[in-house]
Amino acid sequence: MRPSRAFGVGAWRLPQRMNTLDTLMWRCRADPRLHSPLVCLILLDRTPDWECWAATHDWVTRMLPRLRQRAVAPLLPSGLGRWETDPGFDLGRHLWRTRLPGPGGRRQLLDLVQMVTATPFDEGRPPWDSVLVEDVRWEDGAPGAAWILKVHHCVSDGPTLGFWLTRVLGRTAEPDPDRPQPPPMPPRPPAGLLRPIGLPGAPLPGPAALVRPAREVWRAARRPRRTVMETIRAVRTIGELMPRRVGEPSALLENRGTARRPAVLSMPLDPMRAAARLAQCSVNDAFIAALLGGFRHYHERHGAVMDSLSIAMPISLRRADSPRTGNRFGGIRFTGPMAEPDPRARMVAVRDSIAAASAAFAPGGLDVLLNALNRLPTPVVTDLVARLGNSYDLQASQVAGIYRPSYMAGAAVTDAYCFGPVPGCAVMALLLVHRDKCSIAFTLDSAAVTDTDSFMRSMDTAFHEVMETARNAGGTGAREKS
Repeated sequence: MRPSRAFGVGAWRLPQRMNTLDTLMWRCRADPRLHSPLVCLILLDRTPDWECWAATHDWVTRMLPRLRQRAVAPLLPSGLGRWETDPGFDLGRHLWRTRLPGPGGRRQLLDLVQMVTATPFDEGRPPWDSVLVEDVRWEDGAPGAAWILKVHHCVSDGPTLGFWLTRVLGRTAEPDPDRPQPPPMPPRPPAGLLRPIGLPGAPLPGPAALVRPAREVWRAARRPRRTVMETIRAVRTIGELMPRRVGEPSALLENRGTARRPAVLSMPLDPMRAAARLAQCSVNDAFIAALLGGFRHYHERHGAVMDSLSIAMPISLRRADSPRTGNRFGGIRFTGPMAEPDPRARMVAVRDSIAAASAAFAPGGLDVLLNALNRLPTPVVTDLVARLGNSYDLQASQVAGIYRPSYMAGAAVTDAYCFGPVPGCAVMALLLVHRDKCSIAFTLDSAAVTDTDSFMRSMDTAFHEVMETARNAGGTGAREKS
């Protein structure tokens, strides 16, 4: 899709109906186990001017009209959610600024990320929030700032959010005088029971299109037996298509709760890339292999023994012409060789496992499954989704990062992390490449990972072991953790 169609006036023509995956994610907000924000933590070299900060956000919401729209749930479980412009959109309700207590260091900032992540969205407004954190002292004690951006997952998947950020972040500290200045997207008439009406200037839908949703409600009320039978068929379909358990879950990680704890790890990109190249693997293979090594060390420190770890990983289904909005991905699951002590052999095994699982993935089956899930009552849906998440221990993902110098409201971006939701599993690990760094964000289920410090030391050791395969061939690299 051309960038001109993803931003500003061009984005007015993006689909206003959610797809089946977006709808499912929005419905899952009813269960605290499935709280689904994407949270970006972006470190800045200084505190931006507040008026400039607010003006930049105003421009971003005009470039990305979805940020001025609120989610509307479907009338019937079988329907799709939609987006409508918030008629009372107030930028001030989405922007916050604060200072950290005490020294304002790394742990204090991550504790704030934890609090922001846990805070629910106002469902009557667009589901996103932006927090400016002043006087942050992340590494060497030098003052800086941080930007915490929280977006509900139904708005965007990780790759799309990364695409948006790379386009709206400035290339220089000074605002580009030639950047486009689109007007806000005009509100559409309230839809109520009606389908959203087309863009200004488009022909009005005919009477049949206008009354179809109301007719569906009437039909469901008049034919309860048929509605029940459709639900039963949906349950049978789900039973046939729901992915089976892959591998054995770890007894050490078996508990699940609703509390989440963020942690981060930063590694130099070049040694990770070199290690992957030596093993004839991708950086993502090296990333997964290092995670497996970290889980192995964590289990050993707690006297647990496991040969393998169950892993889920998203696969992008976005084509070049797909709209740059919402979620378009499927998922694969496989067992990772956690007991393999050799990092290079582990990378190769991960590469082969991902290739085999990807070859077996059927996008058509995913569409049928999502349609069947969306026909069920919300409590049933959320329970099924949580059970699926409980069937594996790690979800890992990689998103495109920021490869050039970037600025937000005049402040330079020095590092960036993206925390994904934990959809019932024990750990979500998300790799974002920021220039010459691998910035890894962990979202931990506190009931599953009860010793965060030990877990992060284990991860640090394992990533170091993977990079060591490149250092032995002449590479170097330092590391940092929290």
